[in-house]
Amino acid sequence: MDGPAALLTVAAQIPDIVVLDINMPGMDGYAVAQLLRHDVTTQDLVIVAFSAQDESTVPSKAVAGGFDAYCQKGAAPGPLLWLLERIK
Repeated sequence: MDGPAALLTVAAQIPDIVVLDINMPGMDGYAVAQLLRHDVTTQDLVIVAFSAQDESTVPSKAVAGGFDAYCQKGAAPGPLLWLLERIK
């Protein structure tokens, strides 16, 4: 998926939590998160950055960019599932 498609998907069925990759074609996750934060219908969604980018630089940038949390991609879904359970 790309950034514009992510926005269309969220608009079609407003979820409780949005998990976004940071590196997406068309529009990166930071831009998508900012647009979601500026829309009254999606501004209160929980938005999680899920990225392979380096964990030492992304978390602070992700929170400043409109994300509520960050999880680094790995081989197993465990860390993301653990984070989502804590957020609900």
